[in-house]
Amino acid sequence: MTTNHSILQISKKSNHNIHKYNKPLKIIFAGTPNFAAYHLKQLLSSHHNILTVLTQPDRPNYRNKKIILSPVKKIAQQYNIPIIQIHNLKNQEEINKIFPQSAEIMVVVAYGMILPSFLLNRFPLGCINIHGSLLPKFRGPAPIQWTLIKNENTTGITAIQMNQDIDSGNILYKMLYKIHPKDNNNVLTEKLSALGIKTLLQTLIKIQKKNHYYIKQKKYQVTYAKKITKSMGRINFFMSAQKIITMIKALNPWPGTYIKINNQIIKIHKAKIIKSDNKWNIGKIIIMNSSGIFIQTQKNILKILKIQVPGKKINTISEFINSKQKFFTLGQVLI
Repeated sequence: MTTNHSILQISKKSNHNIHKYNKPLKIIFAGTPNFAAYHLKQLLSSHHNILTVLTQPDRPNYRNKKIILSPVKKIAQQYNIPIIQIHNLKNQEEINKIFPQSAEIMVVVAYGMILPSFLLNRFPLGCINIHGSLLPKFRGPAPIQWTLIKNENTTGITAIQMNQDIDSGNILYKMLYKIHPKDNNNVLTEKLSALGIKTLLQTLIKIQKKNHYYIKQKKYQVTYAKKITKSMGRINFFMSAQKIITMIKALNPWPGTYIKINNQIIKIHKAKIIKSDNKWNIGKIIIMNSSGIFIQTQKNILKILKIQVPGKKINTISEFINSKQKFFTLGQVLI
């Protein structure tokens, strides 16, 4: 698996020649999660000037109420960049006071809040958005997860000129990526982050040189990547083993795929398919040993390899059995 560090190093080397002949742009960067933080950090290693970072307000952890800083805010703090966090972006007078007047362009990467039209229109070079899918497919807040859920073979990054409608702006640039069978949410996010950085820098060059062109998104090709909810992670054994594996790949680390036993959430981190023509009751634990927990699904058997019980680290099934924790019993039917 590619590390965050290696992604940034590779991109740093490849981007040196890309930007050395172009004047620095004065940029406002808007983003919130790790995916956005990758882009911000690489922009900071380029010759462009990041004047201000806009990120979502700090929020408390739902468990211990500890305040969580967004990954983008942490990067901005490391580099002493001014940070704007605001709940209401509709007050134009307030926005005019706190946003740098000299900014030429806004770069938006997974910010997570709707930007008002007056903000989109205030920059000489406009607002561009880097989106983690091949638009118009998978518009919305969770394109990477839905790409995996839908078993797509190809995905990529799209740079668009933003307008008032979510992810519907004209396409400026695209880069494609062929999905590997072992790609899960974490791996695909990292790979698309590296691709997104290249897409962003190429797009900025095209905008500077005024040799970019716009492609309108085709409405008949539009699909949506709705927000992922915690309830989506609950495993339904009336699905096929293949579909459950797909959900495990798409929904970890959050919300995680899980089963509920006596109101306890047991997270499933790794599993494999065992082909079988036998038909036990769906959800029944038919084998349980140190190699795995075998559960009948709608089609084939799901062999659980790694789990996480409440308050504990991720364990192999062998480690789990040796710990003598009793959440599962042979013959139990999980629903």
